[in-house]
Formats: sequence, structure tokens, C-alpha cells
Amino acid sequence: MAAEPLALGSTPLIAIVRFHRGGDLAGTVEALARGGVEAIELTIDTPGALTAVADAAASGRLVGVGTVTTAEQVRTSADAGARFVVSPALVPEVIEAALGLGLEPLPGVFTATELLQAVSAGAPAVKLFPASAVGPGYLRALHGPFPAVPVVPTGGIRIEGIAAYLDAGATAVALGSELVGRSAPTTDADLERIEAQAARAVAVASRPDSSAVQG
Repeated sequence: MAAEPLALGSTPLIAIVRFHRGGDLAGTVEALARGGVEAIELTIDTPGALTAVADAAASGRLVGVGTVTTAEQVRTSADAGARFVVSPALVPEVIEAALGLGLEPLPGVFTATELLQAVSAGAPAVKLFPASAVGPGYLRALHGPFPAVPVVPTGGIRIEGIAAYLDAGATAVALGSELVGRSAPTTDADLERIEAQAARAVAVASRPDSSAVQG
């Protein structure tokens, strides 16, 4: 079974939810959605992530599972209703398992060699990680020889940097703690902040030639 191209919705943005101690994942997903983010990744090392993915998928959300490094994790992600799986590195068995189950694999790459290996393994898109270590200029140079390969930079990107990465050729940009923080929300004010950050990011991603939206 072939994977369909990653459906990002109307905005080239992916929100990453990683809370090492777990917490209110459902509330976080809904706050991101209220802010306009349509594609949401929950990392598998977040306690309760697969349950949250299942609940979000059942309600029609476009959700995926991140930090996936084994074929078994791909299978459990698929069972939960994930539409895509994201890896921190290039793991051929993850790509193969995802494609076989109709999921979109997004393997992590950092060099031209890894990008080519990912494409050769069947990945229709790749994740540039850690993007903030090299910046948009590196993405532009890496994308040059491979203009047809969708690249999603992630890792330490700020809302103010979204436009530069899109201008450098990114298909989408993934943000984590910049949107949701490093620990789960515990108050309505926390959820409102996530929604506001999501809305700011969506505004910038929707107008990649604009300067950052002030919050």
C-alpha cells in the first residue's frame, strides 16, 4: 500500500507535542487546532501519546507520531490512527513499515547523502534536523540539488524564523516547544497561550514574505 503525500491542510506548518511527563494532551491538541494548526505530531516518548492520537484521529484531526525509530512503533502508530510518522534519523525499516501501512514516513536527515538514502528507501519527504544548528541558508543549499524532494525543517525554530525557512524552500516547518512549551498546560491561561502561539505561527506561515506577527 502506497502512502499518500502528507496532507498539511491550508498551512505549511506542523506542531510537535512532546511532554516528558505527559499531561493534558487532548487540551493541547484542541488549543493548537483552535489556533489554526491542522497537522499535529505527538512524540511517542510522551506518556499517553498513542491514546491522544487515537482520540484526535477519531475526531477527524490530522495527527502523526514522532520520535519513531522501529517498525513496531510504526505499527502501533498506525493502529492508533496516525496519518504520518516522524523519525529523528534515517531508519530504513521505519520507512518500509510506514509505506506498507499507508502512512507517510518523515525520516530525519542532515546531509545530502542521508537525503538521497532516504529517497532511495522510498521516503516521499524528509525532515531536516536539527535545522536551527545550520539555518535557512543550509536548507537552501541542501535543497538545490534535490528541488523535487519536500523538506520539513525542525528543531529549535522560532515563529520569527518560519518565513525564512519557507523562503529557502521548505515544504513546511515544524515547531515544538515554541508553540506548546516544554511541559503540559495546567490552566486555562496555559491553553490560551498555546492557542495564541499557534495563531501567530499560522499567520506567519500563511504569509511567508511577511515579517513576524507580533503577539
